[in-house]
Amino acid sequence: MKRSLVGCAAVLLIGVSASAFAAESESAEVLSVCLNKDNPPFSLSKEGSVGGFDYAVASAVATALGKKLDVKWYEKERRSRGPVSVKTSVLINGGICQLVGGYPLIQSSLDRPNGESTTLPPVDGLSAESRTQRIDGSQLLASSPYYFAGFTVVLGPTVPVQKLSSLDELVPYKIGGRPAGMGDLIAMAYKKGLLSKNAVHTAVQIEPLGALAKSEFDVTLVESHKFDIYRQENPAAPLRPSGLYLPVGLNLGFVSTAKHSALLAAVSGAVDALLKSGEIENIARKSGLTFITPQIPPVRSGLGLDQLIR
Repeated sequence: MKRSLVGCAAVLLIGVSASAFAAESESAEVLSVCLNKDNPPFSLSKEGSVGGFDYAVASAVATALGKKLDVKWYEKERRSRGPVSVKTSVLINGGICQLVGGYPLIQSSLDRPNGESTTLPPVDGLSAESRTQRIDGSQLLASSPYYFAGFTVVLGPTVPVQKLSSLDELVPYKIGGRPAGMGDLIAMAYKKGLLSKNAVHTAVQIEPLGALAKSEFDVTLVESHKFDIYRQENPAAPLRPSGLYLPVGLNLGFVSTAKHSALLAAVSGAVDALLKSGEIENIARKSGLTFITPQIPPVRSGLGLDQLIR
């Protein structure tokens, strides 16, 4: 009998703990946002220090709405299976937060397959016992995007030109990248193979930017934010920005469920105003990111590689 009562008490305590955690996130004066705790330079929570571009944008949006920002830091489970929309929406359906920030606005990442459910990922301040119950996923709705995570061309020390206006200008140069990586796919797909003979493949474990700095090839195509990080970590590297940003990539924004549709509309209004005023571009600069204006449409069906083929 004692063992049964203890078990019931434990379940009750877990329920109370989870409910209190959820209630904190539902306060009218608070904008609660879930952010990935290990996704620099966008979001990071480590050893008591928090920050990142998504964190700063969320803070600016909360201020614009007259609310206090409450960030719930979650850990992305890299080996977890299941649709990303379900793994994300349970954070909202479980009452952890109202919004999830820094989310890729791709239609397939918003859609929820019928009948899918999962447990909560690790969340700072939430016990493991509180994450045992399965929660149904939901269709995700997107806010206005606040950043375009796109690709750029990086110039190595062997390239004499200072700026590029088109990928056509890469015809004389060797283009390095990991085999079947996005940079390699862009080079191979551009204008039905115009640059395919220029491709130089690194080993999978080799960082293309590092190889470019050693002049193993002339240029590389990488995500703009990865080049930003590389320059911060290797300020003496002889690499230069080309000024050419490609329409390949994805918008980032906030997502939520139908339950918070009114709040999401208000957040979209705040994002639009912050973009118009230049505040988000300023936040990107302070975060060490090259700002790329969000692209149309806000929610894409893919990464836009098809735009380079023709």
